[in-house]
Amino acid sequence: MDLFNHLIMGAGLPTLSGVKGWVLDIVTQFIVIVVVALAAKHFVKLKIGGIVAVCVVGSAVTWIIRHWSQFSGWVDALMNKL
Repeated sequence: MDLFNHLIMGAGLPTLSGVKGWVLDIVTQFIVIVVVALAAKHFVKLKIGGIVAVCVVGSAVTWIIRHWSQFSGWVDALMNKL
């Protein structure tokens, strides 16, 4: 009977917050893959500035995605000041 409750009644379905966390993880992993690929490209050409720039931009984008509500609050406050 427990199998029936689990499969048919939907006890194992993810919640909305679980899906949101999963999407954030996927997007973050994609950004890491892109950053590693670009850093490797700059490493082959021995461009240290390019490697640092890619890492800084990738970190900033990842932080913005993870802390969207705080970032959007900053942007809103800046727009209200202007």
